[in-house]
Amino acid sequence: MKRINLTDNNCGKGEKCTFYRKDISGLFKIADKSIRALCLENEDLLIFPHSIDSCDDKIGDSSFIISIRNTADLDKATIVTGNTMGFVGVENCQLTIKSRFDEGHNNYFLHYMLQRVFSLNFFDLRHGSDNDEVFNLLLSMFPYFLRTAMHQGIYKVYRKFERNDSRVKGTIDTARHIARNTPFIGKVAYTTNEHSLDNDMTELIRHTIEFMRTSSLGQSVLNVNRETTEQVRDIIKYTPSYDRNKRSEIISKNLRSKRHPYFTAYQPLQSLCLQILRKDEIEYGENNQNIYGILFDGAWLWEEYLNTLLEDMGFHHPQNKKNKDAIYLFEGNQGKRYPDFYKGNMVFDAKYKRLEVYDKLSRVGRDDLHQLITYVAIQKASVGGFIVPLTKKQSNIPHAILKNSHSTMLYILGIKIDNHATSYTDFCRQMEESEQQFVKDLNALQNTTHYS
Repeated sequence: MKRINLTDNNCGKGEKCTFYRKDISGLFKIADKSIRALCLENEDLLIFPHSIDSCDDKIGDSSFIISIRNTADLDKATIVTGNTMGFVGVENCQLTIKSRFDEGHNNYFLHYMLQRVFSLNFFDLRHGSDNDEVFNLLLSMFPYFLRTAMHQGIYKVYRKFERNDSRVKGTIDTARHIARNTPFIGKVAYTTNEHSLDNDMTELIRHTIEFMRTSSLGQSVLNVNRETTEQVRDIIKYTPSYDRNKRSEIISKNLRSKRHPYFTAYQPLQSLCLQILRKDEIEYGENNQNIYGILFDGAWLWEEYLNTLLEDMGFHHPQNKKNKDAIYLFEGNQGKRYPDFYKGNMVFDAKYKRLEVYDKLSRVGRDDLHQLITYVAIQKASVGGFIVPLTKKQSNIPHAILKNSHSTMLYILGIKIDNHATSYTDFCRQMEESEQQFVKDLNALQNTTHYS
C-alpha cells in the first residue's frame, strides 16, 4: 500500500506533492469531488463537521479533500490539498494530511486540537508507524462516538421471537403448537415482535469493545473517564448473546449503513467500529474498493479549539445549525449573522490562516476584513480582531484604528504553535504556556481602545 503524507493547504509550500500516477491511482476516486458528495457516496468516510448536523457546516459543496493536477511529465501528477486534516484510504493508497502549522514529521497540533475539542486522551504519541498513528486515532475517537450515540438512548430494533409458554401475547403458531404441545400441557406456541436491545448494532459495538480490550491503548481508551466506563458496561449488559466466533458474521450484517430516523448518531459510530474491526483488511489493501477514513475541517477545528478557551472567558460562540446567539443586521431581528466570538465590546473572528505575515490590518483579505468590520459595526464594539495560529511569538500585535469609528481598534491576535517539542507531553506543556499568554493579551484588550 502506498502511504502519502501531506499538509493541508499545501499549494505553494514547496513540499513534495508530485507523484507517479500509477502510485496514486486510487486517489483519483476522491480528487476534485465535493466533500458533501463524498460523504453521501461513502458511508465509511467520516468528516467533521459535515457528518454532524449540530455543527455549522463550512465545507459543504465547494470544498474538496484533494485536487489532482497535470504536470509537464504525463506520467506524474501533483496533489493539492484542501482545508481538511486526518486520513483517507482508497484502493492502493492511504493519505495522511496533517496541519500546515506542524513542522517536521510530527502531527502534534492536530492531535492537540482533537484532544481539547473532543475531550480525548492520546496518552503517548510515540507511534511505530504512520499506520499505527491512524489506527490509534480511530481508537481514541471511540468514546466520543459512543457517548454521542448513547445520549440518544440504546439502539433498539424489532425482532421476531418464537415463544412456547402460557403467557400468550402474539400470533399463535398452529403447526409448531401441535408439534410441541400435544397432548396439551398448558403451553401455547406463538410468535411475537418485540423491541430488542441485543441486535446487530449493539453486537457490533460489543465486538469493538472486546477487540479494543486486547491492546493496552484500547483498554486505556475504554477507561478514559467514568461516563465511557459506564457506557461500556451498559453495552456488555445489553448483549448477552455475544460470541467472539461470530465477529465476521456481525461485521457482514453491518456493512450496509443502518439509518434510523431516531438513532441518527449510531451511523457514524457504526462506521468507526467497522474501521477498527477491519484494521488488517484495510491496512493490507484487501478491502480496496471502499473509501474510508476520518477527516476534520481545519477552520472548524481551530474555531472549536478556541471555544474551549474563550467559553471560560464569557464569550458567546454563535452556532448557525442550532440557531444560537445570532446577531442581526436590521431592526426587527432581520438579517441573521453569526460572528465566531463576541462579548460586550469585543468581536473576534477565528481564522485558520497565516495572518501573522501581515504587519498591517489593511493587508488582510478584503472579504475577511469586510466581514469583521460588519460585525464590529453592528455590535458597536470598540475591540475586534482575528485570532490565528502563530509559528513564532508576537513581538508586537498588529493593530489599526477603524476610520470614523471613535477609536475602534482591530487586531491580529494569535496562539503560538510550538514546533520544537521533544515529545507530545512537551508539546502540550508549551501549548498551555502559549494559551496563557493569549488569555493575558486578550484580557489586556478588554477595557482599552489602544494597545501597543
